[in-house]
Amino acid sequence: MTGDVLLSVEDLTKDYPWGLLWLKHKRVLHGVSFSVSQGEITALLGHNGAGKSTTFKILMGFLRADGGRVLYRGEPLSRKARSYIGFLPENPAFYDYLTGRELLRFTAELFSLKRFEGRIDHLLRLVKMEEAANLPLKQYSNGMDQRLGVAQALVSNPELLILDEPLDGLDPEGRQILRNLIVDLKEEGKTVLYSTHILQDAERISDRAVILVKGKTVKEGRIEDLLGGETSEYEVSFKGLREAPPGAKGRWQLRGDTLYGILEKEEEVQPLVQECLRRGGQVLSLVPLRRTLEEIFMELKDESNGSRG
Repeated sequence: MTGDVLLSVEDLTKDYPWGLLWLKHKRVLHGVSFSVSQGEITALLGHNGAGKSTTFKILMGFLRADGGRVLYRGEPLSRKARSYIGFLPENPAFYDYLTGRELLRFTAELFSLKRFEGRIDHLLRLVKMEEAANLPLKQYSNGMDQRLGVAQALVSNPELLILDEPLDGLDPEGRQILRNLIVDLKEEGKTVLYSTHILQDAERISDRAVILVKGKTVKEGRIEDLLGGETSEYEVSFKGLREAPPGAKGRWQLRGDTLYGILEKEEEVQPLVQECLRRGGQVLSLVPLRRTLEEIFMELKDESNGSRG
């Protein structure tokens, strides 16, 4: 049922040994906590080194947490529960001499699946790789590798898909294809948890977001709640004017025959529009601008740096 909590991460901590003879320890996760709801897309956001991949490795059992716990459907995450999870690691490396179809067959055999050819055909169509299915993987681009990686993570028909930086290193077209694919997976009934540091992409396709800064959860919630309904600025544009009226506040720029202005306060808008109309200007647009995830992330990062300084 959409909205039910599928995965709960509670106060995860992780230390790595370092220094001479690894006698010291460096904490990389400082109590990471978040939840993933069934049937939704959740983005784990943070700069490189924020702890995203370490968190995923703990979820998949590749690393052992030093503290905290992970629950799957309210029960401790077990080996059996992990069989319901599909995983795409960051920068996946496949056998170059296999074709895309052969890799999916190999994955299906690892899961001891039977009569899997129909599912492989479906997955190749889903990730739009039918035409490249019989090419050797050494001929694949980064974007093709990522799409095939998603397909192999789906071979066992998992209910939760964890993708580590699936959009990283792709050109704009490749990112768009992967974004659309993630949305398609949701429409197929999958739950998706993915990490990224590309905040514009997360804002476009995610239902929820978790923001990590220096190994700690600093914000979590639905995208619309994080962004809020507040308007941070107002953009206005006019025809018939070459410059802003004397004394006008805000930032102004003439591009071609259109004058653009950015105003910070709502009470400044109406008097400015009236004055521009009086001077013979024609209003082309008046658009309230809301905050972005990038702005929120930078504020939280600055606050974290200040609190630890």
